[in-house]
Amino acid sequence: MKKLKSERHHWWPRCVSRRWAASDGTTGWLKPDGSEKRIPPDKLGMIGNGHLIKLGHTTQLDESFEDEFDAADSNFPAVITWLEGLERRLIAGDDLRPRFLPQEASDDQLRALTECVVSLAVRGPMNREASVSLAEHFRGPIHNPERNAIIGLNMRQSQRLISDTIGCQAKFAVLFSANKEFIYGDGFFHNVTAVVNAPFAPKILAPITPTISVAISRPPMFSVEPRLVTLVLTRDEVERCNHAVQVYSRDALFYRRDRPELDPVFQRGVHCEYSNSDNPIDALLNALLVI
Repeated sequence: MKKLKSERHHWWPRCVSRRWAASDGTTGWLKPDGSEKRIPPDKLGMIGNGHLIKLGHTTQLDESFEDEFDAADSNFPAVITWLEGLERRLIAGDDLRPRFLPQEASDDQLRALTECVVSLAVRGPMNREASVSLAEHFRGPIHNPERNAIIGLNMRQSQRLISDTIGCQAKFAVLFSANKEFIYGDGFFHNVTAVVNAPFAPKILAPITPTISVAISRPPMFSVEPRLVTLVLTRDEVERCNHAVQVYSRDALFYRRDRPELDPVFQRGVHCEYSNSDNPIDALLNALLVI
């Protein structure tokens, strides 16, 4: 019986986190208590054996599901380059709909974009915690290695379930920041936590680089075309996106140059979420659905 080797897995893939390095080669890392450090981004977003399922002593049931993310990691560099080259235009106005700029995209390009964005949601600490929260609700705190095994068992099929549900049949918006940078964190806006069945109406807003975020929404009914649009955000709109990252994050915020002011909700040190659809991110997604 072959024993699985201990590995360091990245929930923030290095091909993405490197885009968040400032001119000195470091990325800012903020914690809820206000403490801060700047370190090379390759050292951020790591977790030991995060994608291994080990049931204590070595057994035939031990497995690694790291390869579930191979397609995302291999596609990410080309996807980011493609996003950076999309046409965009700064259009003034409070109504988002006339500001969306339709873009041409092939099925394969949109599937690759979905694969990459979904992988950030699935691998992230917010989803890991959600994958064990039900068990801990009934049993109380669970210790390792059992805790990690439960997380892995509940995570291992999520990438395929979510990515295949969305595919290329959804509404996609590539958001560009004009004069304020996006932030990243150990949580961000999405509703695909602890997925064990094909998700109903998945929606995600994921920061990709300090200047690009991607919104995806696949409700039961929507106008198919245009599938892909771009939108240049104002400074205030970027701030609203960054606030969502603070709401959904628990232990870590990352930034390149524009240090965020910590919001009290992040300082609680809990993965929170918007309690209803009356929030800026759902408003953006709703505007996307009606074009």
